[in-house]
Amino acid sequence: MTFTVIRPGMQTTLQAMPFTGYRHLGMPAAGAADCLSFALANRLVGKDRSEAAVEVTLDRAEFVADEPCAIAVTGAASQLRINDKPAALHQTTPIRKGDRLVIDAARSGCRSYLAVSGKLQSEAVLGSQSTYLGARLGGFQGRALKAGDRLDCSNSDQSVPIVRTPENLRPVHGDKYLLRIIAGPEYSVLNEQSRQSLEHVRHRVSMRANRMGLGLTGVNLHTEEMSSMASAAVFPGTIQCPPNGEPILLGSDAQTTGGYPRIAQVIRADRHLIGQLRSNAEVQLLLITTEQAAQIYRQKLVLLKPWLGDISLW
Repeated sequence: MTFTVIRPGMQTTLQAMPFTGYRHLGMPAAGAADCLSFALANRLVGKDRSEAAVEVTLDRAEFVADEPCAIAVTGAASQLRINDKPAALHQTTPIRKGDRLVIDAARSGCRSYLAVSGKLQSEAVLGSQSTYLGARLGGFQGRALKAGDRLDCSNSDQSVPIVRTPENLRPVHGDKYLLRIIAGPEYSVLNEQSRQSLEHVRHRVSMRANRMGLGLTGVNLHTEEMSSMASAAVFPGTIQCPPNGEPILLGSDAQTTGGYPRIAQVIRADRHLIGQLRSNAEVQLLLITTEQAAQIYRQKLVLLKPWLGDISLW
């Protein structure tokens, strides 16, 4: 079967698992920006979390199904409509040939995920089906979807059991987020006032926000020893402090090295939230220990396991 893209919205791509094992070659992780919403969508259509799904950013997106199948939408979408009739989010939804799907724009949060029963055909590169836009690799011809594109899907099945994401596992998307962090390798270069400001002042996501990274405004941090340094390894969730003092939070498509002090790192259990940050969202940072971060991650996996099985968050 195929899905025809009628309206792609601002930026709609095929995403799956991150690229792993190639950072020494300069290859970013990429993959679904919100790996939890991505996994929940695939679970609802009976698919493994490694299978590709459609990632929709902010805007409304529309598709037409050319054959019967089952779909599910999770994430920030305000509403799902099938032939202009409301359909439930976080639920398996059978659709028929010719049905028109509309994923309405997010009112809060940033990204939505459309999973389809059957296997979405995408270009596999370096062990992943994800799209890395920076190098035009993977996914659908290495680019964002355009009106008229046809997404091939093999072994589609409309008879997938209808299930719903348990209420306690549905992420809540708003305009205010708490991200827990641990001290980064260069945390010590912040002066005492900046250390206090990093944690106790509410940051706001600037207009400079995409899959690579997000600028944070509201506070200017000052370093006592350095404003730049020799390039060193960075990862999704790394918070850097450039010379202007406005922190940069790195996202899923973050580069592999950077030359600004790495003052903090968002903990693994919270990193999926970075994919839901939009411009003007409010971010509160909370500094914890590495031991606490590991415990929180283990607890989150225990919570998710009955529904999602043995998964990892990236």
